[in-house]
Amino acid sequence: MGAKVTTPFVLKHKSGSTATIYPHGATITSFKTSTGKEILFVSSSAKLDGSKAVRGGVPLVFPVFGPDPDKNMPQHGFLRNNTWLVDKKYYEDEDGAACCDLSLSLKDVVKDRGDAGPWSVDEGKYDCTCTFTVKLQADSMTNVLKIQNTGKETFPFQTLLHTYYMVDDHQALNKDACFVEGLNNYTCEDKITTEEYVQGEENIIIDKEVDRIYKNTEKPELDVKIKTGKDCAVSLKAKASVGGDITPVSVVVWNPYIEKAKGMSDFTDEQYNDMICVEPGVLHGEPTIASGSYAKFEQTITSVQD
Repeated sequence: MGAKVTTPFVLKHKSGSTATIYPHGATITSFKTSTGKEILFVSSSAKLDGSKAVRGGVPLVFPVFGPDPDKNMPQHGFLRNNTWLVDKKYYEDEDGAACCDLSLSLKDVVKDRGDAGPWSVDEGKYDCTCTFTVKLQADSMTNVLKIQNTGKETFPFQTLLHTYYMVDDHQALNKDACFVEGLNNYTCEDKITTEEYVQGEENIIIDKEVDRIYKNTEKPELDVKIKTGKDCAVSLKAKASVGGDITPVSVVVWNPYIEKAKGMSDFTDEQYNDMICVEPGVLHGEPTIASGSYAKFEQTITSVQD
């Protein structure tokens, strides 16, 4: 059984790279490479006291992405706003990665299950246990989320790693210093304009409020480049499976831009210049996890010179 830990801890790799993890939400708030470069963005106004989900880092989303269609639970579900158990603070895997494991069972979820519906305490139709593993190398970090259906009923789900990337020198609006490459031929659903279209060869840039979902069932694994400054970039790869069968990975690109940033209490007015969210997720169709089965979802973030 894991330990109840309320304070953040630092996972360290022998190369000098580090990851800081808050047990609240199992949220990674920092990933520094062996050279000391910070890869993740966290708002200077983020709440780090457990009073709400952390604005930045890698928040975990499950069992809904965005607003709950049935309006039973808060946006993005309950993983990011509950305290996880720390099962293992440090171990090395066979590849020499520094690793840690956290877990959360539904019985220990005290926030955001909803007042009604199949995930609520009153109805109690569904049950699950989630484990989250962080694997750290010199210039890369892998995050693995496993969702085990421990109940008697099959349940539908969505899941997503809501990753915030730091953009150097306030350059998020510079199309040459910040963009996403590699989503050509993905179908785009624009949540701002409600348009749907097929993404062309051009890079995705931040020149206004951006909130888009990209899906491509012909490319089940995600492989994109994220430009995060004049001389730096991140390689993002993600894959997922349900019951051992590969399932497509979609991706969300998000930046609140000027007006929305002003209305966010845990985000300062100008910080839209410092970040871009590129969030892989299992969002296509209506995936389900059968009783006794599981879903496995992982991303690998690698810092590259560019």
